[in-house]
Amino acid sequence: MATTALVVSACDSKVGGTPQAADTPSSSASTTKPSGATSDNPFGDMKACPTLDKALSGQGYPAAAPTTADAARSCTTEKKTGDETIGVTLSLHAGQTINENIADPSKASTGTVNDRPAVQEREPIGAKGQCAIAMEVKPKSRAAVSVTLSFGSTDQACTDVNDVATKVEPLLPK
Repeated sequence: MATTALVVSACDSKVGGTPQAADTPSSSASTTKPSGATSDNPFGDMKACPTLDKALSGQGYPAAAPTTADAARSCTTEKKTGDETIGVTLSLHAGQTINENIADPSKASTGTVNDRPAVQEREPIGAKGQCAIAMEVKPKSRAAVSVTLSFGSTDQACTDVNDVATKVEPLLPK
């Protein structure tokens, strides 16, 4: 849980809003590029499902599966804990920046995940119990992690997505 506090405190400003204080955690980003990486696609042959599985290893999630809406770039998994279902999704978007497709800029904050620029968006599709983080992967690309809780609060979803993002970030190309 210590890494969660670092990510949450790393949010330094609202998107289009006023700045807030920020702490910057040390970087643990990968220094390698996936094979097949190009100037247009830094992900190369990197796939979302194995990346998400590695980030969630040992946490009781089943193997990630491609999403219905964007099977080529996105994978999802979910687990039950008591009555709660926790869904986690990872999307690798070549050609999209961290600031694109933010539904409500008043619910988004900029910051970093392990020194990588990022934007956290609360309730990205307007539903309680959801939170997402988009992390910058150059050039003009991003890795987006989202958490959806069936009964939990948005604050808890943001705590959870921060935890997952800190585990995904080192697996991304530098």
